[in-house]
Amino acid sequence: MERRAPVPAQTAECCTVVGNLVRISVLLNSVHIFRGTTDFMAYVIAEPCIGTKDTACVDACPVDCIHPKKDSPAYAEEEMLYIDPVECIDCGACVPVCPVSAIFALDDLPEKWKHFTERNAKYFGR
Repeated sequence: MERRAPVPAQTAECCTVVGNLVRISVLLNSVHIFRGTTDFMAYVIAEPCIGTKDTACVDACPVDCIHPKKDSPAYAEEEMLYIDPVECIDCGACVPVCPVSAIFALDDLPEKWKHFTERNAKYFGR
């Protein structure tokens, strides 16, 4: 369920997670309230990332929700990067910097790559 309400133009971008039940993001002058953490994912990294693992998206992310990092042991083991569905604040900063266009808003994810939604969430145990 999503509800939106306008907020003042000077509102800054932020994110608050209260337990595992409520996620509140203030972005682009609107308030988004999402109930539950397994049925929502703002952005998904899909197939074009496999074998590429360019970390421009990691550097662009303001909340550090894209993993594994280059300095992590998991980086060598994983074939792609993943977006944490709970930590992502839906800012979209990662999308334009991806050199292989592998990052999609959930609503824009091509049907042939829908299974990457679950794959991203599973990486984080969600």
